Parts: sequence; structure tokens; C-alpha cells
Amino acid sequence: MDKIMLFGDSMLARFTKPRIQQLERELGGDATLYNCAAGGWDSTDGVTRAPVLAGLGCSAVVLSFGGNDCAPWKRVALDQFTANIGAIVDAFDGARLVAFLPPVIEEIERPGLGMRTNHELDQYREVLRSAVGADACLETDRILSPGGMARGLEGDGLHLTGESYTSLIPILAQVITRTLARPAERGATA
Repeated sequence: MDKIMLFGDSMLARFTKPRIQQLERELGGDATLYNCAAGGWDSTDGVTRAPVLAGLGCSAVVLSFGGNDCAPWKRVALDQFTANIGAIVDAFDGARLVAFLPPVIEEIERPGLGMRTNHELDQYREVLRSAVGADACLETDRILSPGGMARGLEGDGLHLTGESYTSLIPILAQVITRTLARPAERGATA
């Protein structure tokens, strides 16, 4: 049986029971998902939790970080984000890693807080992509926004719509399946 963890920010925290069940069906077989994500988490939250969660011995871990890290009101510096992602990857040494990359967002000014930009988000997205390998990424930025304009987002310009999740879940299942099928790396036991 494959145990698969969702770990990160609201992009994965919004995997409600029906979405988890859809992904489990798409994965087929004996896959069981465990959602260990929370809205508002950034990579610093991930670093403190990854070592304990790694003890669950999951076959695969889907990571979603970057959207909160680049928010001006949190601003995890890119070099710190890179170090945090490296520590998270190291913690999950026995699992295959998949990245649920943040989508292209609508750049909305938040009074008193500033604005996240897609240019900045691209840099955080690239760190996560590099950490797990391009073939192990759900490229939401490319799938939902092939023309570079934010699409498939809620009114807040950041979070995915239900329809977006419905269309992305089968693709995520393919990425997870492909990642689980590749030869073991980094001492992976799954």
C-alpha cells in the first residue's frame, strides 16, 4: 500500500475529503492520502514539522511551498527558502517527492501589506522545482496559465477554484505515479 502525504500550504490544505478521494481513485490500487497541510504555512513551518512527519514512512510526499514565502508580509528570503526546502527534502529522505507548484497569481495590492508578484513567485517556484526535479512537478503555473495570465483562481487571485482542482487532480495522480515508478534515489526506501 502506498501512503502519500500532502504537505505544505493552502494549495494542499484545500484538498477536502472529496478531493482526497478523487486523487485516491485516480491513483488506483491501495493508495491512501494523508493531508498534513495548513493554510498560511510557509517553508519555515515546514522545516519544523518535516522531521516528525517523515517518521510516518510515506512512499511519496507532495510539497507545496512558495506562495506564502514570497508574500511581502512574511517574506522568507529566497536564500532562506532554498535552505528550508533543502532541509525538508533531507527530512523526507526515504520518500519520493513531488511538487505542487503555485499557480500564476493575480497581482493584487493588499493595503498595508504590499503585493506578491509573479516575478518573485517564479523564483520560489524554481527553487522547489529544482529540489524535486522537473519531472516530479505539477506545473500549475503552466497548466492553468499557458498565456501567463492568472486563470482558474478564486476571487482572491491566489487560491484555486474547485474546477481547477478537479482538472488538476488527474494530472497530479500521473505525476505521483510516474515519480513512484522511477528508480530509487537519495536512499529512498519506497
